[in-house]
Amino acid sequence: MTLLARWRQLLGIRAEEGRTVGLFFLHNFLLGIGTILVYVSANVILLENHPERNLPLAYLAAAGAMIGAGRIYSRYEHHLGLQRVAVRVLLASLVLTGVLAALVAWGHSAATAVAIMAGYRVIYLLTNLEFWGVSAVVFDVRQGRRLFSVISSGDMPAKALGAVLAILIHHHSDLLWLLLTAFGAYLGALLVLRATGRGHAVEVREAARAARQQAVAPALQRWFGSSRLVLTMCLGMLSIAAVTAGIEYSFFVNVKHRFHDQATVMQYVGSVLVAAYLLALLFKLLFSRAATDQVGVRRMLVLLPGVLAAAMLLAVWLWYAQADEGTRLLYFCGVFVTLEVLRRAVFDPLFLTLFQPLSPPERLQAHTLAKGVYEPLGLGLGGLLLLGQHLRPGLSAWAPFVWMSLFVALAWYCLYRTHGHYLAELQHALRRRFSAGPDTATTLRWAAAADEGGSADPAFDPTNFVPAETSQLIAALRDKTTRPAATQALLQGGPAVVPALAETLESPEADDALVRRVALLCARLPLSASHQALVTLAWQPNLFRREAALRALRGYTPQPSEAPVFEALVQEELTLARHLLTGLTELAPAEPLALSLEYELMRVQQRLFGLLGQLYPPQLIADAQRGVAQAARERQANALEILDNLIPQPVYQALQALLEVAPPAARLRTFERLLTYDEPLAAIVPTVVRRGETVFTDWTIALALGQWQPTAALADAAALLARLGSSSPLVQEAAKALTRRVQQQEPALFGQLLAHQPTLETVLMSHSAPESRISAAERVALLKHTALFAATPENVLSSIVPIMKEVSFGAGEQIFAKGDLGTSLFIVQTGEVGIFSGAQQLATFGPGDFFGELALLDAEPRSASAVTQGPVLAFRLDQDDFYDVMEERPEVLRNILRVLCQRLRRQNEKSVAAG
Repeated sequence: MTLLARWRQLLGIRAEEGRTVGLFFLHNFLLGIGTILVYVSANVILLENHPERNLPLAYLAAAGAMIGAGRIYSRYEHHLGLQRVAVRVLLASLVLTGVLAALVAWGHSAATAVAIMAGYRVIYLLTNLEFWGVSAVVFDVRQGRRLFSVISSGDMPAKALGAVLAILIHHHSDLLWLLLTAFGAYLGALLVLRATGRGHAVEVREAARAARQQAVAPALQRWFGSSRLVLTMCLGMLSIAAVTAGIEYSFFVNVKHRFHDQATVMQYVGSVLVAAYLLALLFKLLFSRAATDQVGVRRMLVLLPGVLAAAMLLAVWLWYAQADEGTRLLYFCGVFVTLEVLRRAVFDPLFLTLFQPLSPPERLQAHTLAKGVYEPLGLGLGGLLLLGQHLRPGLSAWAPFVWMSLFVALAWYCLYRTHGHYLAELQHALRRRFSAGPDTATTLRWAAAADEGGSADPAFDPTNFVPAETSQLIAALRDKTTRPAATQALLQGGPAVVPALAETLESPEADDALVRRVALLCARLPLSASHQALVTLAWQPNLFRREAALRALRGYTPQPSEAPVFEALVQEELTLARHLLTGLTELAPAEPLALSLEYELMRVQQRLFGLLGQLYPPQLIADAQRGVAQAARERQANALEILDNLIPQPVYQALQALLEVAPPAARLRTFERLLTYDEPLAAIVPTVVRRGETVFTDWTIALALGQWQPTAALADAAALLARLGSSSPLVQEAAKALTRRVQQQEPALFGQLLAHQPTLETVLMSHSAPESRISAAERVALLKHTALFAATPENVLSSIVPIMKEVSFGAGEQIFAKGDLGTSLFIVQTGEVGIFSGAQQLATFGPGDFFGELALLDAEPRSASAVTQGPVLAFRLDQDDFYDVMEERPEVLRNILRVLCQRLRRQNEKSVAAG
């Protein structure tokens, strides 16, 4: 690994983000040089001219100027667009810097100092709005968490450099050179901004969203918009700004009182600023992101007001102990440095990240509102209170700490509430714009009468349901012709049928399809007994049954008493994921078994979401699961941010590793760090064969059987016998091929296996006669090479194999006629089929082609006839059978709809071209 790669890894920068981060860092560095040099120039003059009076006046003047500039910026941002207004901001900064240079050259009064400080604040505000506005559009919320502290650290070395220059300033003529340098820095920032615009789309795209369920009160929406997040953040910013003004003022005034010589004052102030900015740089780069990840957003939000509250308590103790002037200066110096470090390194990047879930227009509006109105308002309030203190010398020396403590308390309360509003905004960003109301067909009809054993149907007598009848109804769920009536009858049975349903769920003889249907029935009978039956089903080692249980449990409210069960299952799933990742590191990425194991990892991920839905608010987990499956980067980022703020960090990091598109070795390192085991993991191939269909899909098992080298152990003999007796044609074929190979190539090993399992040869002989000319593996390959199923994983296609009916036709034979009711799709294995409308031939389909696909979704009369052009071997998929597959594997339906949409789009394009 190169030094650059190690540096990026340390800072959390991905390879594709390197250039972008570099541009933003350079941009912020140049802005930092410009603003700090203006700041130094203002402070040099202010500290010479009665800072006790002029600093509060400067705060008041700066607050008014900043609010005005913020409103102007907001107007132009809305009308001109972000890219154009960002350029104009930098041009305005150049002009303002020239005006300030003129003031420095021709005026040295206190009014000039106040005007320069106000000008500095306006420049700082405008450049801040411009920089973070562009950043908020280019980066999403997850990138913001990782990178905002990095890109915003660019101004720290620049400000440290400016503070060093402040130490060297002795004459007013030197200030002109500083402002000239600032002018050049803003010009460089303008060039960097143009380079950023060429590489990124710096534009605000409106995103339609649902109305907020918990919005700001109508009377306040004029000032804060509809988001409560913006309301609490703005009030928190106002409070922090007021306290910052008080602490900065106290620091400067105490320095002035302690060192009367102007050069000494500037040296001391400059040294403190250098220390503050360098510490902030170090913390931003090395600790900010890691601290937020480990501690969490909520705690990091209240860190700053919490530290300030401790500082206020220390101030009370110093006042009570009557500390001397040197101790008070050391105290104010420490508080000032701590405040600067926490503001720059923690609060500012976090503040910007919190606004990322808002829609882009709201995001920029909120940022402008907080930085351009409420932060200046807090500065103005602080300046007004400080000016009042100066004009009323009779006020006690500790009066500033009283009002600062009140603002600290307000900040703590607002920022504490902010985290909840942040999660609400993340969920709002992921929520569907249009959502259906409650499903009356699945309402909790038995909830009210559950304890009394009552029924939702007053005409129904539960005693009429005897166990024998219930068992017959459950058995009738296997037949699609009797299933609807049996389902309705069982639902009418209510509490009386739950014991029989629970017994079916626990029965090892029940097939997976029946278990799935019974689990869904339990979901529609919301009783404590049916809920417990589903929890018991989720605890079974058969993961297909666990998936059915988790789907059914979505309709239930999570029970805290069952949390230990689901937490244990989460750890079990993570252990399986680690085993799969270990196996993937042993395989080539394009190897079929590796691709199949990736699908098994995807199933682990889905089960993890189902388990988390039983441990945390189900709607939040469902929104997050839907979001991570989205193609849009911003929705994925919002979904990950919800999870990061909701579930324990080890579980989140493991889930994120499963979701990442990264090499298996990199993902495995995350699991190795999170999970420890006393015993080494077994090789993946024998593990797949031994655990079989209870854990893995039949396609994965078939591939593993093809690579497995069994031993003479009893466990291997039992596993081979179990696979030969599998209900899956794929697994049977693979197990038979393996057994034949061992029998022919390693007779001694085969004899040892027979010694353990004497029935092995009998089972093998029972499979000797092939039932079809086309093997199950060949059928999967045929489906995979069909456009209709090309994007569907083989693990899913293997579930279609049992319903593929092999059909043969002679030359010139009609498969179906125009006007016949269509209920089947055909896939050609060999031969050709012509599609005719009357005498006109519309199309010809050969091996791997399919036709009649609309019949899978809707039984309508055929629009054309199909006639063979020679002998044809094909497979027929019937609608009723296919519906059962789609019920279990929704991926099949999604791919069919995608292909049909593509065909319809091409047909429309042809129609437009012909017209």
